Amino acid sequence: MAKIVILFALTLALNLALKFFVAPRYGKDVAARFLEHLKYIPSQDEALSQASLARWLADKTQSGAISGYVFPVLLFPLDILFLICLGLFLGFASVPLAERLELLSSLPSWIWWILPMCYMASDIAENTVIAAIFKSFVPLSAKSFRLLSTFTTIKIRSVKAAICQVAVLGALNVLSLVIPFGMPI
Repeated sequence: MAKIVILFALTLALNLALKFFVAPRYGKDVAARFLEHLKYIPSQDEALSQASLARWLADKTQSGAISGYVFPVLLFPLDILFLICLGLFLGFASVPLAERLELLSSLPSWIWWILPMCYMASDIAENTVIAAIFKSFVPLSAKSFRLLSTFTTIKIRSVKAAICQVAVLGALNVLSLVIPFGMPI
């Protein structure tokens, strides 16, 4: 239980640090973390596309934002630590919640790690593709932009599903306390 509380606290602290102290230093686009969360580029007030991202990357006034987005925002230490803490929190919270439910207790515990691991893997992949494009290791092309968009979609859907998993398991635990199994409803 202590590790779950510690992971929750670390996740919250890293999220707040990224949102309020680190990312805003690199401009409103990085503060919004537009590639990871939005479908538009705030400074351009334009829909995110391969063409709009290419224009943003080519804009010399964005060089500080590009560097800051890659490090320290995306790559070690901040977003990598955040995604690890969040993924571990979601996995470690799910297992005991599921084990407390008689109906689910016979399932192997690795089942509850599928969504958190999918989230962590897709977020690491997304960060890697963003960094590779931003540092010109991989050219921005239709294929690389699609790959980035795919990882972002998988990340967002899997983290939402993992959060829902914890919430549903938690709600079922609360219900099992209110309505004990074997009692008529």
